[in-house]
Amino acid sequence: MKRKINKILGFALLSGALLTGCSKRFFDRVPGTSVTTGTYYQTDAQLMAATAPLYGTPWFGFNNKCGWAMTEITGGNMRTWSSDISMFGSLPVSNANTEERTLWNSPFTVVAQCNALINNIANANTSAVTPSALSNALGEAHLMRGVAYFYLVRTFGNVPLIENTSDFLDNFDSVPTRSIPDVYKFIVRDLKFAEANCTPGVASTGHGSSGSASAMLAKVYLYMQNYDSARIEAEKVINSGEFALMDNFGDLFRGNNNNNKESILAMQWISNGGYDYGNSIQASWAYSNAITQTGDGYGSAAPTIDLVRAFEKEGGDTVRRHYTIMLPGEHYAELNANSGGYTLPLSASSQGTQAQPKKYVIGAPSDPDNSLYGTAAQAGGNNTYIMRYADVLLIEAEAILGQQAKPAAGKGIDTSASTSDATAVKYYNMVRKRAGAGQVKSFTYRDLLGERRLEFALEMDYWFDLGRVDGFKATTTSNGMQTAPHPVGRALIAQQERGTYENTYPDKSVLYSSHLTVADNEFYFLVPANEATSDPKLLEAPVPYDFTW
Repeated sequence: MKRKINKILGFALLSGALLTGCSKRFFDRVPGTSVTTGTYYQTDAQLMAATAPLYGTPWFGFNNKCGWAMTEITGGNMRTWSSDISMFGSLPVSNANTEERTLWNSPFTVVAQCNALINNIANANTSAVTPSALSNALGEAHLMRGVAYFYLVRTFGNVPLIENTSDFLDNFDSVPTRSIPDVYKFIVRDLKFAEANCTPGVASTGHGSSGSASAMLAKVYLYMQNYDSARIEAEKVINSGEFALMDNFGDLFRGNNNNNKESILAMQWISNGGYDYGNSIQASWAYSNAITQTGDGYGSAAPTIDLVRAFEKEGGDTVRRHYTIMLPGEHYAELNANSGGYTLPLSASSQGTQAQPKKYVIGAPSDPDNSLYGTAAQAGGNNTYIMRYADVLLIEAEAILGQQAKPAAGKGIDTSASTSDATAVKYYNMVRKRAGAGQVKSFTYRDLLGERRLEFALEMDYWFDLGRVDGFKATTTSNGMQTAPHPVGRALIAQQERGTYENTYPDKSVLYSSHLTVADNEFYFLVPANEATSDPKLLEAPVPYDFTW
């Protein structure tokens, strides 16, 4: 029965045994540094070590493929011919699809391990641990649980809320979902706890800080259209001085720059741990083994023609485009550096778009940029951003615009709404200046959405932006499906060019045009079939959550 619970909702329990090997059944995994109750926590360092896995292996499934397949391929920034994820570009994605199941499995594994750590600390003898270390560990667990649920609610809508696995030992086949507003309320509660308990100023260590929690709160409030609170939290982060923009956009994605001054929260990877422990994005995205020199570099996804055109339309945005998208003939001195750099071949067009990804493509083990954290076959040592400081600046700008536009409840900001507020324009321009784009005196909501797209392209964010532009949606039918209208989101997607060129660069004379029409109920993915079979309650209307604790 306990094993079945692990299978259903990812309620993996912390144990004294360390599971290793190549299993990809992420629900059944335990943390890389498992802990036991009783007298384990004898020092502050031991307690800090227990929180480290919350940033790594449990996220592997999401980071490996399904996270970017949903956010970037479904969102229209990338395309692929790979049969296991090509349906993310056409919709709907079958609820029997392996990667669709991993969208559920991986974040719920994070939830499970956060819960286990929280409950484990409550039962352990922590008399030898300082109160500050204890508070921080609990804060980190609440932080990462809130982050995991933020991914889950934006992906699936209403989902189960779990704080203690043992509560469901006797009814594992009848666990209900909770409404979208309840899930957001739960997330806010977790992040407020983290804000109050995490240590300030420690994000540079790879652990979440109090400021990391404030930044995540700002983003969550923005999604909820609580612009006043989003602005308050964003300004906490801005005024703290803990974070700042990197001077050079490209430096954000160099292998040696993990946990830099712009990194607010990130998935932490280790190259020497191999598959499951390293960052596997480069293996999928790099155009060829000539870049990685580790036997991978499959070129299995590439930027869409539409994303390339979005950068071209911006015009002056050459710096940001260069470090986001490779174009044929373009040279990168930091790749294959010991041999004079790497030039993308003129024939490069692995997915028919005459472009290849550059973000998260960090090069070979011998490249100087990888000297600190390394890179290996399907296992880079570079972090994956969950949130960085540029996001906080754009959240502040959007919150000000939202305060001025005052959209009705459940309605998005009108895309033509504009602001010339000095603070909003200041932070908007800071992001643009670093990108190499021109400065402006005002901007519209459509401009801001476009700015977010270019700034965070290929960083697993854009699909979520498309899902929220029509406002905070909480409508659920009797069968659990989300059916709220998304007219602006659907229109933005319908305009995207998702097709391919017949020939390679520079011949763009023959375009096989392709566009995607999205239904309102496709902005949320289906509950995986195996989960729904085990627990039919997952397909029923959500049940109110009891927040009394």
